[in-house]
Amino acid sequence: MDMEGKSTYRTRVTLLQKLKDSHNDVAWADFAYYYRNYIFNIARRMNLGHDDANEIVQLVLLKSWNKLGEFNYDSEKGRFRGWLCRVTGNEIRNYYRDHKKRFVSIEEFKTEDGRNTLEQITEPEIEKIAEEEWEDYVPKLAWKNISGSFEDNARRTYEMFLEGKTPEEIAGKLGISKNTVYVHKNRIREKLLPEIKRLKIELG
Repeated sequence: MDMEGKSTYRTRVTLLQKLKDSHNDVAWADFAYYYRNYIFNIARRMNLGHDDANEIVQLVLLKSWNKLGEFNYDSEKGRFRGWLCRVTGNEIRNYYRDHKKRFVSIEEFKTEDGRNTLEQITEPEIEKIAEEEWEDYVPKLAWKNISGSFEDNARRTYEMFLEGKTPEEIAGKLGISKNTVYVHKNRIREKLLPEIKRLKIELG
C-alpha cells in the first residue's frame, strides 16, 4: 500500500472509530452533517414525500447509531457508504410496510412493469440510485464547504455556471469583464476539486 493509501486507510478507520463511540457528540454531529441530506435525497428518489423522507433520515440515523458497531472497515469487502445504503434501503422498505395502506393507491410508486417501487425495489436498484445521488451530492457538499471563502461575485459566477449561463451572460449580469469571470471560475475549481477528492476519500 502506498503512502496515500495508508493515509486514506487511517482517515477512514479514525472516522469510524469516532462514530462508534456513542459518547463522541462531535463525531456524531459530523456524521449527521455529512450524511443527512444524502439519505434524504435517496428517499426522495424513491418517491417518498418530503415529510416521509425526513422520517427516513431520522430512522436511518438512529439505526446507524445503534448498529455502527457491526460495521468493520475493510477496503477489500466494501465501503461504509455501501453499508449505509443497505441500511437506508431496509428502512425505506420497512417504512413502506408499516404505512402500506397510505401508500398503496399512490400511482407514482408504480414502475412501468407495475411493481411498487417501495415494496419490490431490488438491492441493485437501490445501489444504483444511491451511487447516482452520491455523484451529485458530493460536489454540492464540497461547494457548500468552501463557498464561504470566496467573495460574493465569485460565488455568483460559479452558481451561474451551474445554471448553464454563458461567460458573456455572467459578465453582463454581474457587471464584470469576461476575463474576470474565467478568473473566478478557475480560482474556485482550484479549491473545489481537492475538496471533492477529500470528501470522497473520507466519506467513502
